[in-house]
Amino acid sequence: MTAPPGPQGRAQAPLLLLGVAVVIFGTGYWPTAVAAEHGPTLMVTALRLVTSALALLAIAIVLQSQLPRGRLLGWAILTGVLMVAVFHWGLTEAIARAGPGNTAILVNTNPLMVLVLAWIFLRERLSPLGMLGLITAFAGVVLMVSSQLGGSVDTTQLLLGSALAVLAALSWAVGVLIVRSLSQRPHGVDMVSFTTTQFLVGSLLLAPIAFAIEGTSGTDWGSDSFWAATIWTGPGAAFAALFFYVALKQLPAAKTSSALFLVPAVAVVVEIARGSTPEAVVLVGMFVAVAGVALAVLPREQVGAIIPFLRRHLPGASS
Repeated sequence: MTAPPGPQGRAQAPLLLLGVAVVIFGTGYWPTAVAAEHGPTLMVTALRLVTSALALLAIAIVLQSQLPRGRLLGWAILTGVLMVAVFHWGLTEAIARAGPGNTAILVNTNPLMVLVLAWIFLRERLSPLGMLGLITAFAGVVLMVSSQLGGSVDTTQLLLGSALAVLAALSWAVGVLIVRSLSQRPHGVDMVSFTTTQFLVGSLLLAPIAFAIEGTSGTDWGSDSFWAATIWTGPGAAFAALFFYVALKQLPAAKTSSALFLVPAVAVVVEIARGSTPEAVVLVGMFVAVAGVALAVLPREQVGAIIPFLRRHLPGASS
């Protein structure tokens, strides 16, 4: 008979799920670009949500999960509007209007928003080391996308896109706090059914709008690469959101959200694997972001063990 996992194993489980979610989110940038080559961005976003909702619904049926009812259903609908419909629509439109670099900076302010809102409404506080890590990770993101900032974007479009990026970040941050608060209730929340409801709400909102505005003629429905990219960025990202929520049940909201600073770092690794060598400042930013997230997320004793490890293994570090 297999022994149940010890306290350390249980403590590492949410970090593992959080890591898987970050990897899935980070590997979605390239497939999103591929899908966008075969159809309008609004249609691509809507199809991502529809395929996500169908995949999650199938999982919920297999697991015999009961969809939320009563007040919990209301919260699922509200967070579905915020974290699925508004977030994905705002992100897509912000990238189109303000550019990927400007959008990445503004959207990645959401962990900082979560930190402030969690302190006000949930009485959650990060340690000084955790706050340092959060700020360091954000600085790393700025470095990673610094070469994409500004550019020849029209001022009006830049301002509108920036506003949409902030709206997307705020909608995600508010949703995180709601989900975290619900998960702390005595009976908890069935995250499978809750996430399924969120994506059903998001897809039912965006899909009719996408078909009404874009129609069907502008999308290459017969492309294998289009559907492969849509499935990865759709159901794949939905499962990543589910893993993120499960981790959120166990970890403070600001600490969980800080891991999202690693998403651009994963995207950089994907580009390197595809043969695209980034500039030195991008690599520096990636390592700074990773270091910042480590400070914010890992337990203090594990962070303290990193320095002796580096001294033993890096040339000249012990001098």
